[in-house]
Amino acid sequence: MFLNESEALNLPLCQECGGRCCQGSPGIWVDPERFFTLFFFGQHLTLEQLRGRLPELGLVLWEKSGVPVPAPRSLVSGCSFLGADGCRLLVAERPCQCLALIPVKETLDQQKGCLCWVPEDYSLATGRQRWQRYWQTV
Repeated sequence: MFLNESEALNLPLCQECGGRCCQGSPGIWVDPERFFTLFFFGQHLTLEQLRGRLPELGLVLWEKSGVPVPAPRSLVSGCSFLGADGCRLLVAERPCQCLALIPVKETLDQQKGCLCWVPEDYSLATGRQRWQRYWQTV
């Protein structure tokens, strides 16, 4: 699951914005393969194994949709990795949704909220489907 060049993260615009999307909610890792490659050297874990290992990474499982999906912890201020200087995760480690986010400059003209969006391939629905398939195979 790779982004086209036209779908690349616009870091300068995100920095200018201050991470309004991150203040609202953390993104998720849509692609299980990418997630396990990044954090577990490609080792596939069962749900119970993953539950035990996520806290050491500062991550949680979002289960509101009925399908457990890894994501950063959500605080009152938004994503737990959002710091004063932006995201504390390396760009390569960031959730798929964060990397796929298409910034919308008009967000800067608003007092609150975010007009940015993610392509359908990186939506919560797509992530939920991919993780559901993964959990059915381990």
